[in-house]
Amino acid sequence: MTIKELLVEEIETTPSEILEDIFSFLKLVKTTPMQNLSTYKELLERIDYLEAIVGIRKGLEEYDRGEGILANPALATLQHKLGIPLRP
Repeated sequence: MTIKELLVEEIETTPSEILEDIFSFLKLVKTTPMQNLSTYKELLERIDYLEAIVGIRKGLEEYDRGEGILANPALATLQHKLGIPLRP
């Protein structure tokens, strides 16, 4: 599922009052970004969080389709690629 699809799904399931609050907030940030720097940083943190959720959902969907790989082989591959020494 793409970020756009997840966003549309979230919008469809979010109550109108919350969407109106979000819209008002975005308009405020757009018109006075420097005065709301801490709020803008908070928004960026929330976007980062949502991107993490999207990544986790994609990974779970891949796993459900049988496309995932086990942790040990994945970690061994990363260890080899990145030159991480074996633990004693």
